[in-house]
Amino acid sequence: MPGDDAELRAGRLAARIVEGDLRAVCFAGHEVVRRVSYPVRDADWGTLPVVTVDEEIAPHAYTRRFAERSGLFHGTFRTTLEGDTVLCLSITLTFDKSTVVNRAGFTVLHPIDGVAGQMLTIRHPDGHETQTLFPALVSPGQPARDIAGLSHKVGPLSVALEFSGEVFEMEDQRNWSDASFKTYCRPLGLPRPFTVAAGEVIRQEIVLRLEADAPAVAGAGVPASGTIRLPQVLLAHQPGLSTTAALQSFPGVPVLLRVDAQTPGADLAALSARDDIAVEIVFSDLSDLDRQIGRLSEAGLRPSRIVALPAAYLASHQPEGPWPTGPAPRHAVAPLREAFPGVPVGSGSLTNFTEFNRCRPDPSVDFVTFGNTAIVHAADDLSVRETLEALPAIFATAAAIAPGKSMHLGLFSIGMRSNPYGRSVLANPDRVLMPMAMDDPRQAGDFAAAYALGVLVAAARAGVDSLALAMQDGPLGAAGTPLGAVIRAAARLAGQSVDWTQDGPLRALSGNGVTLAAAIGPSDIAWPNAPGGRLAADSALVIEASP
Repeated sequence: MPGDDAELRAGRLAARIVEGDLRAVCFAGHEVVRRVSYPVRDADWGTLPVVTVDEEIAPHAYTRRFAERSGLFHGTFRTTLEGDTVLCLSITLTFDKSTVVNRAGFTVLHPIDGVAGQMLTIRHPDGHETQTLFPALVSPGQPARDIAGLSHKVGPLSVALEFSGEVFEMEDQRNWSDASFKTYCRPLGLPRPFTVAAGEVIRQEIVLRLEADAPAVAGAGVPASGTIRLPQVLLAHQPGLSTTAALQSFPGVPVLLRVDAQTPGADLAALSARDDIAVEIVFSDLSDLDRQIGRLSEAGLRPSRIVALPAAYLASHQPEGPWPTGPAPRHAVAPLREAFPGVPVGSGSLTNFTEFNRCRPDPSVDFVTFGNTAIVHAADDLSVRETLEALPAIFATAAAIAPGKSMHLGLFSIGMRSNPYGRSVLANPDRVLMPMAMDDPRQAGDFAAAYALGVLVAAARAGVDSLALAMQDGPLGAAGTPLGAVIRAAARLAGQSVDWTQDGPLRALSGNGVTLAAAIGPSDIAWPNAPGGRLAADSALVIEASP
């Protein structure tokens, strides 16, 4: 299809059309807008799938007509480059059936490079302006609200955006490891989900204006290298999603065990003889927490470290609340200390960094924790790779929230383990690239291995103490996959000083006779230690010296 990957260009202004979205809007070589899309999100924040009806593409313009697969709505997206300093976009969504949604319309992704920490001017619908900053550390809430226009700098460039058809607001998407700030509609403070009636039409427009205040020269990435201490790499185990039997494929790899009232006693017994089991408890109330602690003790399982979270906090809540009734995360700390004297006790989130950032950990604990999934908002390969750009800000923000605390983190995966934003993860029977799905088709292949190595390098550079990169089997599993080879090799290097290199798409670690390298990108790259001198696109290589 023409819109699968096509270029628009007018002088210094260029953009790509990828699967119907506008991406990589660049002016004089500088990225000024990362992506413009127009999703309709259902009551669980799933994106309603659409199919392209027809497309028209020219050097300066693109039009796409599309329809929702089950006939709920149809629409038209248009973008036009007017000279090399103005880009105009419009979206029309016509609802053929009454539809319950959380969002419908434009979302604009702003890059973080050259933007985070910079001045931002907001024009409001009544015409008045306010000044603020794009946050340097990851903001738990909305850094900009009630938006009709935005203006800011990207290096030597002036960027101005005008919005019409809806009131917009902005969130810091680095919370979910998206490498962007997102301006979206409609504001989260309005009731949701809401119903769009049959026959209703949504119309929105955006105008992007650009100006170079000085000669704009795009910079190149600078290679980096050095020596770092590698975190402990674990396997996350959750009965119902993974099995204890598959742990046999990973001898010597520690386990991060998720326990709740449904956890079979057989799983606890199977792990009780090990001394490398970190535990996460999910409980309904404090009496349930006492029962889960009792079950661990009865099984003879003494955790290497432990954290507990009320089940209500597996869901996401805005920083201003409302917050769940019943016990808060801090109420778990004292019972854990009493039950397991001498065992490090943690606090934080058992879902994403978002929930950690919005519900800050108890300062009395020994360590903090949170996890991550790469496909909350988008699941294409480019978006998943881009999440690696956001990890340094996530880790830096966590360190600022809990200074001096160890970071023993949870599962960092592509697929979604649980959905804090809806009733469940999305079913993916066709195994397509789908946001908020647990079952991601890349899990068993080279892509997941390369991505995991990118996560590991970022975590090591930030001083993370431990994290899980997969489960042993199941939809998020690593047994029999390239990812499994990366985990086994990385586990051998836990706590050791290793040499690291980051150069464009290359990530490499080397120490104690083990070398791991990945090409995180769509093209092969030269690397002298690889067979034939090249690393394949989106793949990882493990080299272990002969004993």
